Amino acid sequence: MKRLLILLLTLLCALCLIGCAGANTGAGESICAHIAADVTTVEITHHLSGQIVRWTAEGDELSALRDWAAALECMPERFETGNTPGDCDGGEVYDFALTEGDYPGFSYIVNGPDDCHLLIEGQWYSVSTPSVPPVEEP
Repeated sequence: MKRLLILLLTLLCALCLIGCAGANTGAGESICAHIAADVTTVEITHHLSGQIVRWTAEGDELSALRDWAAALECMPERFETGNTPGDCDGGEVYDFALTEGDYPGFSYIVNGPDDCHLLIEGQWYSVSTPSVPPVEEP
């Protein structure tokens, strides 16, 4: 049941995720999760251990989130169906929904301190500079 819920959440996220502005896919080139300057709020949903917490980031928290997302370096990654990072039991997911601007959002999947991934517009990316998002649950 837990795997099904995680798979369902992953598929749902894939339907409402973004592509990176100016994303490159060549080896060694940076790909980023982008939060445009005209975005004033980001809706955050944090999934951890079967619990879901939702809140809105704005002001200083949004500025820190924008800087964090821009600093992430990633490489495209392919997975077989049913074997994506979101299918792991015990993982943690941050969904960032942008209600303003041209992009709807992205997901950051944490399966361990050095096992983090981005899901952007249905495409998976391995994060080579993993870190905890600079957000605090209410």
